[in-house]
Amino acid sequence: MAITGNPTVMSAATFVIQVDGIQVATFSELSGINTEVEPVEYISTGPGGILHTKQFGKTKPPSVTLKRGLDTQTYMWAWHQAVLQGDPAARKTCSLQLFTASQAPQSGNPIITYLLENAWPSRLDIGGMKAGASEVVTETVVLQCDQILMQPSG
Repeated sequence: MAITGNPTVMSAATFVIQVDGIQVATFSELSGINTEVEPVEYISTGPGGILHTKQFGKTKPPSVTLKRGLDTQTYMWAWHQAVLQGDPAARKTCSLQLFTASQAPQSGNPIITYLLENAWPSRLDIGGMKAGASEVVTETVVLQCDQILMQPSG
């Protein structure tokens, strides 16, 4: 895999989740996209002696953690409730689109799109609230999925 051209560092300001082509939530923070393959130690012997290598092991399903200011949109809450009830239809293939500060999600031109196959919200946290406080109440959502595919724009 060779790098061609001049890579540009990305700076995203808005993260949009779309399900069935419909924008269902906008987030201001992407805490991480996590994928992992566990290494497995393999020991073999041969004419040259003992050889230690690391091989590909078990893969862990990817997860995505997003955060935003709590608003009146209830899609993520309802989606998580469907998961809590064990609804098989709660697994949805959705897209996570990254937009720069100069782009609006309505432009339809994200800098990059991740396709989350069979995604479902495993965790939903509403940040602490205090009456009379001026801090923004936050909502954090952790999405689990079977696979993440990257679709660069261009």
